[in-house]
Amino acid sequence: RLARMGGRYAVGYNDLWNFGAPKYAGDPSGYVSWLPKDECDNKRKPIRGPFSAFVKRTVKGSTLGWEYCGEYELTDDLPGVIAAHCVTHASKTAILNDILKSLSKPNGEWNESIRWWKTELKNLCTSDKRPAGPTRLKRLAVALGFKEWSNVDPDPMDTGKERQDREEKEIREKASSAAKARALGLDDEELSNICIAKRLVYFDDFYESYSIKFVRYDEDMYNFCKEGETTKNKSNRKRHPEEPCAKADDWYAIFDQMMAENDRSTKRKRKRIRGNG
Repeated sequence: RLARMGGRYAVGYNDLWNFGAPKYAGDPSGYVSWLPKDECDNKRKPIRGPFSAFVKRTVKGSTLGWEYCGEYELTDDLPGVIAAHCVTHASKTAILNDILKSLSKPNGEWNESIRWWKTELKNLCTSDKRPAGPTRLKRLAVALGFKEWSNVDPDPMDTGKERQDREEKEIREKASSAAKARALGLDDEELSNICIAKRLVYFDDFYESYSIKFVRYDEDMYNFCKEGETTKNKSNRKRHPEEPCAKADDWYAIFDQMMAENDRSTKRKRKRIRGNG
């Protein structure tokens, strides 16, 4: 809470942990992994009222700054789940590194979180006896050395349209949360905390998220926080005292460039696939 702003809630979202956070100030909607909570009937529930959302803007792992995106509120208090295969490798790596760093400390908060996950996974797999699946997750588990599955090739030799059709079919294959846990070997009660963490970043249920919507842009909040200037210039380098600091417009320009580069890369990849088909 910000005492100098009437005790209102303000939340800063790391863009790698919260890849669905607002992409720009006034973004109509987004989804995030955490919300401020209030006590209600002896339970902590996400607040219903607006809160100030700040999002960390990074360029190739370097922090450009934090942007005030506006006042947001919860759309639905029932958390959703994001498919783990939709989470980028960069986000998975950053999340896992943060967890491992926390686990390395005796009082790291993720020690308690992993204990919670152990209990949750045990209850899940005890109540649901469905076999491991889907195939793509079993294939991934073999490729990453998490678990051996007979008759599962970690890297089939198919190419072109045949490979594309198989991958699309496997993505559509349905499986329960318990089945996915078994596919990754998360039903093994002897796993260490580190081994559990390495598997969790590939587990759909790990990516719980809340849907949020834009309410308004508060100029008072902007004026309050704008004095906290970033140490970077518009080129994402450490700025000299006389240089202006990086602005949101600089991030948007960088982001547009990254999107354009990704689009060109995707087109080249599709062209290669068509050529191999």
